[in-house]
Amino acid sequence: MMKRVNVSHVLPGLALLAAALAGGAQATELALSGIVGDRAVIVVDNGAPQLLAAGKSTPDGVRLLSIDGNTATIEFEGRRQILRMGERVVRRDDTDKPGAGTLTGEQARKILARGVEITIESDASGHFLIDGEINGRGVRFIVDTGASIVAIGYSTAQNLGLDLDDGQRSLALTAGGEVNTWRITLRSLKIGGMRFDNIDAVVTQANMPQVLLGMNILEQMEMRRDGKLMRLKKKL
Repeated sequence: MMKRVNVSHVLPGLALLAAALAGGAQATELALSGIVGDRAVIVVDNGAPQLLAAGKSTPDGVRLLSIDGNTATIEFEGRRQILRMGERVVRRDDTDKPGAGTLTGEQARKILARGVEITIESDASGHFLIDGEINGRGVRFIVDTGASIVAIGYSTAQNLGLDLDDGQRSLALTAGGEVNTWRITLRSLKIGGMRFDNIDAVVTQANMPQVLLGMNILEQMEMRRDGKLMRLKKKL
C-alpha cells in the first residue's frame, strides 16, 4: 500500500515568479516537496513529484546528493544547490549574464509565500503534525487550535538555544500543579514555504514532544479541513 506523502504546493506564486523573471532566458524551477525516510520528493518545473534516493537522478538531470533534516543537496547542470522543504528555487540558464542567476532567499520567499499551500494528513490519533523551523532550526509542530500562542517545552527551548533570561516570567496552573513559564519573541517561524517573523511564544517548564502551533500563527492562515486532510495557506 502506497503511503501518502505530505507536500507543499505552489499556486499563484508561480505566476508572480514568471513576471519577476520576464525578459530573461528560460528558467528551471526546482523544489523539495517532501522527505520520506532516506528519500526526497523533488519537483522539477511544477511537474509530477519524483521520489529519489541519494545518488539517483531525475530524467531532467537533477541528482540527489544527500538529505539533512528539512534540506536536500542536489546537483544540477554541474552545480550544487541546497533545497529547503517547501521552498522553490528558480535557476536561469544564462547565469553568466549580468542580472541573471539563482532567485532564492528573501526575494523568492516573499513571492512564493503568497501562493504556498500545505497539506497535512492526520496521524492515527487524529493529530496534525508537520516539520518546520524556529529561528532557522528544525522542530516538529502539532496544530493546536486550543493554544492561543505558540508553546514550546523547556527541553526543546534549550535545544533551540532560546534565551529565557529576557522573557516575561510567570506561573501557570496545570494538572500537575504550578509550573514556570516564559513569554518570549521568536525571530522567525517557518512551516513549508511560509515564514512568520517576530512571533510571540511561551516556553513552559514542562517538556512537550512537539511545539504547539497556536492561534497566533493559525489565524494568519486560511484553514480547510477535509476528512483526514488539513490544508493551510497564508492569507494575503
